[in-house]
Amino acid sequence: MRLTTIRITPDRTTAARIDGKHLTLLPHPDVGALIASGTDWARRAAAHTGERLPLAPTTTEPPPLVPGRVVRVGPNYPTRLRELDRQRPAAPSLSVVRPHTVAGARATVPLPAAPRGLGWGVELGVVVARRAHRVPAAEALRHVAGYVVVTHLHALDDPAEPLGPDGPGSVLLLGPELVTPEHLPVGARGLTLTAALDGRPVQKANTSDLLVDVATLLAHASDLTPLEPGDLITTGTPGGTLAHPLGSGHHLHVAAKALGAIDHLITATRPNTHPPTP
Repeated sequence: MRLTTIRITPDRTTAARIDGKHLTLLPHPDVGALIASGTDWARRAAAHTGERLPLAPTTTEPPPLVPGRVVRVGPNYPTRLRELDRQRPAAPSLSVVRPHTVAGARATVPLPAAPRGLGWGVELGVVVARRAHRVPAAEALRHVAGYVVVTHLHALDDPAEPLGPDGPGSVLLLGPELVTPEHLPVGARGLTLTAALDGRPVQKANTSDLLVDVATLLAHASDLTPLEPGDLITTGTPGGTLAHPLGSGHHLHVAAKALGAIDHLITATRPNTHPPTP
């Protein structure tokens, strides 16, 4: 399935299933609420026959979901390690963060205060389907609800720091849709990731180049903390962005094959963003 969240009125959003050129509205305010509604959420979402809307006129300004927590990984592509002049770690470096705001694929994004520039980069995001605690890698993919394209804007106190803080001003860009695993290769391998700044290519990589694959990352993350439905694991960004800091007026385009693209104009204007779940 391909799932998204759309805005129906200024104060109302709803989860929706993408069916070709139409959307089937689902009885949940967003995809995160759908995933949290029970272990059979995917079956119910696939079978639902509710109200339909044409796909074209709708907006993907809201994020598909607002993750309760984000588990971020340190350098996880060879090109990122070379860019940072680091050696491959013996185990993935993980950090649990809460982004200050979460925005969808078409929102206008404010420029966080960043005297030393903004960290950013395209990433594959992995959304957790059900509670996972100390899950072995061989079973980890059973806990994946789906995949999204992600980028995380954060001030760089240290320009070489790949994780970034989760303090005021950080923005998680997510969307435009969540794609469930049956529509993708196992572990979302083989997907091309790209990023461009003002139309100029900055990043290109393939998820097959991940140093630590999705199943192993999820297993390590579930050892670090019990994962809950709707939690997000970001798998790391390729090299290429440290020499291209973001600034006001820049147009950012990040995309993942089969998952869609995020297009953002970076401005000083506050967007329609969503605070993270408490």
